[in-house]
Amino acid sequence: MNSRFQEERRQPPYYLLTGLMLGLVFGFVLTIVIFPVQYSNVPPETLNSTDKDRYRVMIALAFQANQDIGRATARLGLLRDDDIAGQLIQQSRRSQSRSDAQVLLNMAQAIQNPFVQPAVNLEPTEPILTDSIPITATPSPTLTETIIPTNIETEEQTTATPGPTVSASTAIVQNSPTPGIITGLPFQLSENETICNPSYQESLIQVEVFNDVGEPIPNARITVSWSNGQNSFFTGFFPEISIGYADFSMTPSTIYNLQVGEIGELVTNLTAPECKDDEDNLYWGSLYLRFDAP
Repeated sequence: MNSRFQEERRQPPYYLLTGLMLGLVFGFVLTIVIFPVQYSNVPPETLNSTDKDRYRVMIALAFQANQDIGRATARLGLLRDDDIAGQLIQQSRRSQSRSDAQVLLNMAQAIQNPFVQPAVNLEPTEPILTDSIPITATPSPTLTETIIPTNIETEEQTTATPGPTVSASTAIVQNSPTPGIITGLPFQLSENETICNPSYQESLIQVEVFNDVGEPIPNARITVSWSNGQNSFFTGFFPEISIGYADFSMTPSTIYNLQVGEIGELVTNLTAPECKDDEDNLYWGSLYLRFDAP
């Protein structure tokens, strides 16, 4: 048979597979190393958790400067968080910077209570009526005090119906505690959380006290006791954090009991928790307690 008619054996097209692999490698190097993809104008909800934390801090700093709660809330809404204030509080507890933690808490407080003023007047202003002449009682730390009205004659002259003369002994201020001090509400523990933040220089019992509508309460008495001592302190001395905030420095390995007011729930067996940093080194953490009035 003539060799021209012999059928030649076909070789597999390995060159196509080699070209495909080279093309994939070249495309990977081109898009990752030489011309990497750069994202711009992406919505904040697509950021990773670290960048979201930075975003919240920037919004909190802007709010501290302009106090525009509407704009701050709109910007935070772009993160699509279910609980904006809750996310701010959680981030403040894990923040490495004390100043960042404070501005985050301030903005969370403003979002939760947008109509709450920085200071709340808790002094009683209800007048005491004595023989149809209202006399406003001024709170006093003394048990009883006799108040002699100085404008009785003027009030009698301007009143259409003459009333009896008010004697000095008719206006008696009732026994009351120190003005503004909250002691008689049955506060109940609603949150008890462990805070592991290595930026804290000491172990703290952080307490926040709220009324029945979720507003922070200043001047709430907090009593902490341990085996050989007791101490009392009040909320409202850290308004940059919250007017309902107070803290107490714990000694590690000491067991504490805590109560808000005189008839509030007694929380027992409080002690500094053990925490670990990124290198598994042990350090003492802090506690966060929230109390609410029923």
